Amino acid sequence: MPNDLRCVLQIIKEKRLRDYPRSFGPEQDICDITLWLNQKFPSQKSRLLVDRLYTHRSREIIGLSVTGIASHSLSMTPIALEAFLALGYSIQKGSGDSFRCPSCFGRHSKHDAIKAFARIESALRAQRSR
Repeated sequence: MPNDLRCVLQIIKEKRLRDYPRSFGPEQDICDITLWLNQKFPSQKSRLLVDRLYTHRSREIIGLSVTGIASHSLSMTPIALEAFLALGYSIQKGSGDSFRCPSCFGRHSKHDAIKAFARIESALRAQRSR
């Protein structure tokens, strides 16, 4: 796929892994949760807004919200938060300089969307069975 048609987070992930092969980044998780939400609630066209502290380089986020088409007062943020927690993230109340991670705009193949849906559903099932 040409670069201009790919998800910006996948491009960022490839560059990060090329430069820092053992580093953690939330790019795949943001994409997978976005794709999962958009399959689960197709009329919403959700986009995740994830905030992190510059000093956090693991599965910690300080803020999360979901934008999209408002519908029947259904807030997507708690649903997305549950998915992040199922993937091992924690919400930290911290102070300091923060940044907003780039968002996924859904430029993925159907195959990627199916894999993302299965991955998130599996993580949620595992968390709920604990």
